[in-house]
Amino acid sequence: MIKMSSKEDILKAIAAERNKLLSSTVTPPPPITAEDIVRDMHEQANAGRGQQKIAGNKNMGAPKSPVAADEISAEQVANFWNIPGLKKKLQNDRR
Repeated sequence: MIKMSSKEDILKAIAAERNKLLSSTVTPPPPITAEDIVRDMHEQANAGRGQQKIAGNKNMGAPKSPVAADEISAEQVANFWNIPGLKKKLQNDRR
């Protein structure tokens, strides 16, 4: 664990983490081929079952997060903002 000694260290760590999250949360989608479009249209057609959709699939080709929900544990979520010494530093901050 990294021991942070000043407010500037904490702010730098938060900014670095924010930049890391912003740069790694979205991966570019693979290129959409004609076969993908035809397959998607066939899936939406529901031949003989009704409920056909007229509009195209707005989510086809949309970027997806590289982190699956099952890769994040409940403990990581619960301790996400648990930064040792942060509460005391913020209480002592008199801006």
